[in-house]
Amino acid sequence: MSVENRRQFENAQLKVQELEQLYAQTSQAASTDEHIRELTLRSLKKRLNQFQEEIARFETRARQATRDA
Repeated sequence: MSVENRRQFENAQLKVQELEQLYAQTSQAASTDEHIRELTLRSLKKRLNQFQEEIARFETRARQATRDA
């Protein structure tokens, strides 16, 4: 996954918000299988981190491009 333009950047930000909400809901919800809940939370956190890293990379490239212009 790589954020290459403004549209992808905005979509990535929306996805981060959705994943954060899902993470919060999952962490607060009662679960019949704690192991599955923990694996789900781990997976959500990993995906969240991926999106956040891509957003940060895009922002860094965008700042660099404005400095070079």
